[in-house]
Amino acid sequence: MLRIDEITTVAIVGAGVMGSGIAQTFAQAGYTVRLHARREDSLRAARERIAKNQEAMVRAGLVSENAARTALDGIRSTTSLAEALDGCHFVSESVPEVLTQKQDVFAALDRLAPQAAILSTDTSGLPISAIASVTERPERVVGFHWMNPPHLMPPVEVVRGERTADAVVDLTCDLARRIGRIPIRVEKDVPGFLWNRLQLALIREALHVVEQGIASPEAVDQAITSGLGFRWAAVGPFRLMDLGGLATFQSVASYLYRELSRDEEPQHTLASKVAAGETGVGTGRGFYAYPPGGAEAAIAARDGRLFELLKLSQRWAGHDAQ
Repeated sequence: MLRIDEITTVAIVGAGVMGSGIAQTFAQAGYTVRLHARREDSLRAARERIAKNQEAMVRAGLVSENAARTALDGIRSTTSLAEALDGCHFVSESVPEVLTQKQDVFAALDRLAPQAAILSTDTSGLPISAIASVTERPERVVGFHWMNPPHLMPPVEVVRGERTADAVVDLTCDLARRIGRIPIRVEKDVPGFLWNRLQLALIREALHVVEQGIASPEAVDQAITSGLGFRWAAVGPFRLMDLGGLATFQSVASYLYRELSRDEEPQHTLASKVAAGETGVGTGRGFYAYPPGGAEAAIAARDGRLFELLKLSQRWAGHDAQ
């Protein structure tokens, strides 16, 4: 098994929003990065996206201009998968969420990557075991699920497949820490892993609340960003229950659980939006309208808040270390 200090070169397969952000994060941590996509225009777009992200991080005071420039220089892009994998120690796959497409990629990774390399997938919830099944080394395949935007979100889920070796999970967690990320260990290969199970539970209830006329989408968003999200940035649900008193939460759960959504299919509110082509920023309308420039403004506002939260979390980490 590789030692953490032996991992110096990583290959990122897939150069979309997630792949480019992952490449940027590894490069900023000092790793040699090979970024792969099938088309040159995808690679050009990825480098432009990375450069734009870095400019924003420099303005926010999160990285220096010199560090940003050095990181960009440390990313080599290529349309040759064999070239991307040559001599790499860790592979992060970030192609679209289609099982057969990921399996095709992993079959190729199995043929071309060094035998000692760890093969990771950034799937949001497809079975790690099914992806690993096309390889001759399922024990070296692990989930490495990043949150969007990957260059700003601290957690990374490290997901164990049915045959993933303990040492691979441990090493991947160590690698996450080396690049400034917080590894969240997921010990069972279940649909949605951890992040999306929690996120979709909240989204299901949010849609239910809107459909029942209890509150508007704007009110729900405000309740999360100024209330639940604000508090949950400081304390998780289990610590919250301890601090509030378990008996209180048991009492509330005894009458509220039966009132919550139990829908097993996406609600009409969501399905009707998709059917109408109102799928979000890409079409100019979702639950909100996005006139020309509106999508960019919404993303900039989101990232601006994340910059401030990231700086705050770094200060918290510094205090915890003292």
